[in-house]
Amino acid sequence: MSREQRRVDRKSQRGGATPPSSHKTPVKAGGSGPPWTPILAALGAVAVVGMLVFLISQRGNGATMSEAAKAAANQSSSIPGTFVPDQGQSHLSAPFSLASLQPPIPFCPGVPYNTKYDPVAARQKLAANGASPAAGTATASATSTPTQTPTATPTRTPAPTGTTAAGSPTRGTPTANVTPTVSTECYLSNPPSSGPMLGDQQQVDIGNNAQIELPPGYSVYPPDVEIPRDSISHLLEHAGVFVGWNCAQGDQACADVVKQLEKVVNNRIDVKRNRVVMAHDNDLIAGTIGMSAWTRVLNFNYKDYKKQTVTDFIGTNSCRVDWEGSCN
Repeated sequence: MSREQRRVDRKSQRGGATPPSSHKTPVKAGGSGPPWTPILAALGAVAVVGMLVFLISQRGNGATMSEAAKAAANQSSSIPGTFVPDQGQSHLSAPFSLASLQPPIPFCPGVPYNTKYDPVAARQKLAANGASPAAGTATASATSTPTQTPTATPTRTPAPTGTTAAGSPTRGTPTANVTPTVSTECYLSNPPSSGPMLGDQQQVDIGNNAQIELPPGYSVYPPDVEIPRDSISHLLEHAGVFVGWNCAQGDQACADVVKQLEKVVNNRIDVKRNRVVMAHDNDLIAGTIGMSAWTRVLNFNYKDYKKQTVTDFIGTNSCRVDWEGSCN
């Protein structure tokens, strides 16, 4: 029987039915791997969400807040002194000049200050008496401790807490870096703790046969050297601390405390290398010692003087807010 005949015979035996199909699931040839498409899609979604969270957290800042800005905004009660809102770092366009008799930025309403003191009249008197030092006269040192010791302030009497109307800066318009939500037309504390400031100047005639640089160098200045009010915030911008004092005429007890304070400040400068300026400050109410750092201020009556209070304030606040990397 031929092969063709056998095939026809088998077909006739099955009655012409087609063989049943297999129920096995077809298997794709080759190996299997991870589903990359859904994985990549999931990773992309996570990245988008992360970026949105970052942008939301930074909204209003424009960029990640710097370490100095974080320190300036820190309102923690563990930092010595009272927190004062940041008034920015605007620089006044006009320089300090004794002859021009330009008034300083005023204090904001409610800030205590010596209402008996008129800085413009005081400068006018100095200018009329001949403020420039004679040839060969030593200037007020910004790097070494002056030999004069503080004494009671002449012709000053205790003044009640006073206020002054806020006015526009009279030394020219503040330029960059102004904090938009806080006033820059007046100082929120006495001594100032931020805000409009005089620019860098050399050999500035401040009267009483003295010339200094602005901002002032770290030192304890003689009692007849008055640091311009608008230069204090520039000192603080450089991570410094200002220590001011004012004694009533003839108050020897106050003068004795100031001598103790001078020793403490000199130690902080010479031994601890803190950035401190100590000077007589007619803006303070008589009998007051006033200290300021960026966004911090601490005022007290000389009768309440404690060495630890001063060292804590200086030690903590010197270099605490370092806008320009001065402490590096």
